[in-house]
Amino acid sequence: MNIRIEDGFEDVIGKALSGLGMTVAALADQARVEVAQVEALLNGVINDVAIRAVAPALGLSGACLLDLAHQRWRPAVVLPEWGALFNTPFPVPGYQEMTVNSFLFWSGSEAVAVDTGARVDALRAEISQRELQLRSLLITHTHRDHIAALDTIRAAYPEITVYCPEGEPLPNAVSLQEGARLRCGALQIETRETSGHSPGALSYVVTGGATTVAFVGDSLFCLSMGKAAHAGGAYARALENNRTKLLSLPESTVLCPGHGPVTSVGEERARNPFFA
Repeated sequence: MNIRIEDGFEDVIGKALSGLGMTVAALADQARVEVAQVEALLNGVINDVAIRAVAPALGLSGACLLDLAHQRWRPAVVLPEWGALFNTPFPVPGYQEMTVNSFLFWSGSEAVAVDTGARVDALRAEISQRELQLRSLLITHTHRDHIAALDTIRAAYPEITVYCPEGEPLPNAVSLQEGARLRCGALQIETRETSGHSPGALSYVVTGGATTVAFVGDSLFCLSMGKAAHAGGAYARALENNRTKLLSLPESTVLCPGHGPVTSVGEERARNPFFA
């Protein structure tokens, strides 16, 4: 599935600027460029000299930011044979092309879904075709695009157990803390708190197959990360959680984000402007 990379270089600059609580004027002053040049970058105008200048002031990798701006790379990572990705449109004002990911994984006949996306038609077809039993739904965080089809899934699978982060409770769902452990057949599932973008987000690390897979919601994207506010230290917390709880996993670990293509720990360590 050819899903476009979620963020452009201008989005990465904007997220870092906002997360650090900096003004455009302050960034221009620190980077020693004109305010108009920073404003142009934020509007998607590629200027290699300006990109190199603002990157260190924002704690970003200039080389990786330039690669993103010029679209020099995209991941060739695929899910293991026991997983499926569903990408559904979720247009919002000002971002009509937005899509959102949801996932399914299985072991034997037992299956677990991760987030709901906007529609569940493809999910239901996959479950039916493979003759699976959907036992659980894992919610990474409760932003509306990730739980938009929750009622539909519950109606279709009334015996399902819904799990959600303790910091983002949902009605009639089981709340999980960091370090909780679940199973899906021969697969083991461990929760890691990756708050920052949202107040209590969980990522789900699945082991037991030949490849480790982490379902990370909006905590981390291919070449970017979810927006996090400066207030309350959310941005700093997001950076730290991503570094220590996700990018500390083995390099071959497949990262399954809430938006954009799947990627890997090794690729994000090397190429993500926030972390390289």
